[in-house]
Amino acid sequence: MTLASRSTRLMFDISDLVQYMRASRIPTGIQRVQLQIIYFALTEFKAQANPMIVHFDLSGSRWVPVKSELFLALHDAAESGNEILEEDLQLLLQRLDHPDVPEDYLETELQENDFILVDLGTSWWIENYFLKLRELRKKYNIRYVPMIHDVIPIKTPEYCSRPLVEEFCQWFSTLPFEVDGAVTNSHWSAMDIQHHISEFLPEAVFPIHPIALNGDMRRDISSRSTTSKEIIKHLVPSGSSFVLCVSTLEVRKNHLQIFRAWERLMSTHDATDVPVLICLGKAGWLFEEATEFLRTRPALSAKIMLISSVTDQTLAALYQECLFTIFNSFYEGWGLPITESLSFGALPLIACHTSLTEAGGRAAVYFRNDDVDDLYGKLETLIFNDEERKRLSEHARAQANLRSWKEVAREFVDTILSIKPSVSVRQKELLRVPIGEILHIGKSSSATPNVGIAFANLLRDGLNWYGLEPWANWTRPGIATIRLPLPDEVIGHELLLFLRIRGPVFPCSITISCVLDKQTLGAPFDRWMQDFEWLTLVFRFRPESHNLFAEIDTGAGTPLPPPDTRRAGIAVTDLMLCHANDPIAQQKFMTSFPELHQAVSNGAHIALHQI
Repeated sequence: MTLASRSTRLMFDISDLVQYMRASRIPTGIQRVQLQIIYFALTEFKAQANPMIVHFDLSGSRWVPVKSELFLALHDAAESGNEILEEDLQLLLQRLDHPDVPEDYLETELQENDFILVDLGTSWWIENYFLKLRELRKKYNIRYVPMIHDVIPIKTPEYCSRPLVEEFCQWFSTLPFEVDGAVTNSHWSAMDIQHHISEFLPEAVFPIHPIALNGDMRRDISSRSTTSKEIIKHLVPSGSSFVLCVSTLEVRKNHLQIFRAWERLMSTHDATDVPVLICLGKAGWLFEEATEFLRTRPALSAKIMLISSVTDQTLAALYQECLFTIFNSFYEGWGLPITESLSFGALPLIACHTSLTEAGGRAAVYFRNDDVDDLYGKLETLIFNDEERKRLSEHARAQANLRSWKEVAREFVDTILSIKPSVSVRQKELLRVPIGEILHIGKSSSATPNVGIAFANLLRDGLNWYGLEPWANWTRPGIATIRLPLPDEVIGHELLLFLRIRGPVFPCSITISCVLDKQTLGAPFDRWMQDFEWLTLVFRFRPESHNLFAEIDTGAGTPLPPPDTRRAGIAVTDLMLCHANDPIAQQKFMTSFPELHQAVSNGAHIALHQI
């Protein structure tokens, strides 16, 4: 195929969506965004996007094509909510694992077209995702554009689990070196993303494009079914007015402040006049304080309903019948419940900060963040002043800045197609191994993004690596490669490469070579490595170019101990490049690990193998 006849195509990775639907049949915000944008890319903008759908098969560690008709069936199943039988949904999901396409279909398409791999969900939970993406880049003309919904684990780590924070930070630190550009959902999110990247990589020019998620949900639901208030009779006490709060039941959403305001309303007004508060959302992280607050206050608890999920039709009825809605998150990337509220003509009362002001615009009523007195005052007005609530609701309907999901999808498709390749330039300019720093080849425990923790992802080359573990990284049988791009200032100078490794459960033979521009430096290091043996090697060399690699050959490898079923080579834990005449850096490495520190203390040198 000639260059002129090649097409640029969008390849949507729906791994995150598939993972979610295997556990839950009713989509939440991120899933809804993916479903809508890909649906219109497949239908209205098919000629422009020329789309392909894939998902990442974790068992086979590869991307698997998904036929368009299968995605559309999943789209319809997600939107039908509880109307689809569970066995029918499971049959659809099972078809994902057995694609009805030729085995070489994806490879042929990659050879014949220029693809932009688009991930509208999340990918940091997928083992070695960046590693496999790099291998695609080596063989095909492919760009990668993810959607970064927010930087919540970095900005507000106190509202996230520690493992999530650590995983996100390592992913985010690697991002500028692996992504051609990204889309996000608000100018606030774009500003936060740029800020945090500039903190650890100030030289990086990272394209980030904000696209507002102000799609009109009512238009979408109305096109599929008729919504009636009858469907919520079983949820709302007969004759009761209610206020609606849609958000995950987690500490970041700050329900507790709303509960305190509701308690105050009940103490200053006749409790029968205070509306029911319906909190709709799945259970999330650290909600125990809020539930304990309700448990110890039976009268308040009777006024507050916690509901895990409802169908889209029920949600629409709740929006249409509520007095108003309330949203009080400490931090958001956009705030889809605000947009949903405005879609159905429900007045939103929201905290005045971050991207919430972009979602609410001039239509919402705002209260000062973390000011319970201001929140109480606004609640009192909207609940008991019918005339003012009606006026503000009419104002909200007039000022709501909404558009169809088709228009949102069009902006996504146009924007993503406009993003130019930039990864190779950024890596060439910015990716250099730091001199005199110990680099851990494993999962990071850092709660702050930094270049140092990115190297565990960036230095491993090829597919002969298992996933990162906190203590190290096991190689697969065969040759596992470490790439070590050298900075300009060390070219022509004598360097040392320290490499710390550990043997598997059974003795194995290893061969380690240093390669510069495809030329092996000196004789390879050959060794029979004992079971669980710690070994530190040091290679001395004088590079004349930037392209240094360390190749670790463990042949057929050996089995790891049960219940682990993998066959592995050796574990790589840490490495360091330093000047040969830098005793301070060398001493730092030798005293940083127990087995080396003990050897140094005993005056032994057998742990150090100089090649």
